[in-house]
Amino acid sequence: METFQSPLKQQNIGFRPSTVMSGHERVVRVAFILLDHFSLTTLSTAMDALATGNLINGETIYQVSTYSLQGGLVESDIGVSLASQRLVAEGFSHDAVIVVGGQRVRLAAQPVLRRVLKKSSGKGIVAGCWNAAFYLADAGLLETGDFACHSDSCGLLYEYFPQLKVSTREFICTQRRATCANAHSALDMTLAIMQELGAHNDAPLVDEIKRVHQSGHLQPKTADSLRCSAIPKPLNIALDLMEKNIEEPLEIDAIASQVGVSRRQLERRFARYLNAAPNRYYLELRLTRARQLIVQSDRSLTDVALATGFVSYPHFYKRFKDLFGLPPMTFRDYYYANDYASSGRYAVAASF
Repeated sequence: METFQSPLKQQNIGFRPSTVMSGHERVVRVAFILLDHFSLTTLSTAMDALATGNLINGETIYQVSTYSLQGGLVESDIGVSLASQRLVAEGFSHDAVIVVGGQRVRLAAQPVLRRVLKKSSGKGIVAGCWNAAFYLADAGLLETGDFACHSDSCGLLYEYFPQLKVSTREFICTQRRATCANAHSALDMTLAIMQELGAHNDAPLVDEIKRVHQSGHLQPKTADSLRCSAIPKPLNIALDLMEKNIEEPLEIDAIASQVGVSRRQLERRFARYLNAAPNRYYLELRLTRARQLIVQSDRSLTDVALATGFVSYPHFYKRFKDLFGLPPMTFRDYYYANDYASSGRYAVAASF
């Protein structure tokens, strides 16, 4: 089986079946504590990052549980209720504990929550979203540094904890304490937690999760190993031409001509900045698009082949199998197989 040579590897390596459920993955247990009228957007943002981490098959499995003070259904800020387990201090043990606040959450000391956070602080990361920093402060866990909190709740925190310092930053993750000020920054906070607790080799995949959740279409030159600020303009133009001509690929000579350099000059720049020849990068870009179409649509595989510039299905079949380890149809079936969807990698959704 061939390997990706260009920075597009980070967008695809997690989908290769050789890394799926080897039995040696690191398991990270994450508990979300939902306060009454918690921000549903904040929770879904954080959980989606973990679910994507499971989806792209790194060396870490994130298993998620939801808790609340009373147990049962907890109403979110928009009236949608989610199931939860009742929070008790005895036997509570997780690698990360994330308290989810929100605009409509009323802040008041909760003895059980205080005990849980104090106990958890010695074992893993303790985090608070939106205004949940209040509960970390109440447990005495924010004495040694700045923390993030939504601006609407800063006044109350100043009143109860005048010695503490609220940061102007939207999220902070340091010394196994993490806080974020709003739903948008919950993604960055969760990714920081994943980098802290996940396997060392998953670090590049965390960057890929961030790319997945950012707006905009695929831009290969934003890949992790690209030195974007140093990429010369002709190479950027060549990348854009490739991106815009997937279905009917251009000849490399034609790209070089439009860019205004010789083919040899273009090849040297691809080798220097992308670690791949132009035709190889172009192939990997087209197969990346093919993988997306196979996973995200029900288009026939012949249509996928044509949409990604392959003049014959047998040629597409061979090149796709070379890089992803499975034929296109088997890859689609494998990706959506019931036993895979219900495996430990999807435990993140089990509590719903």
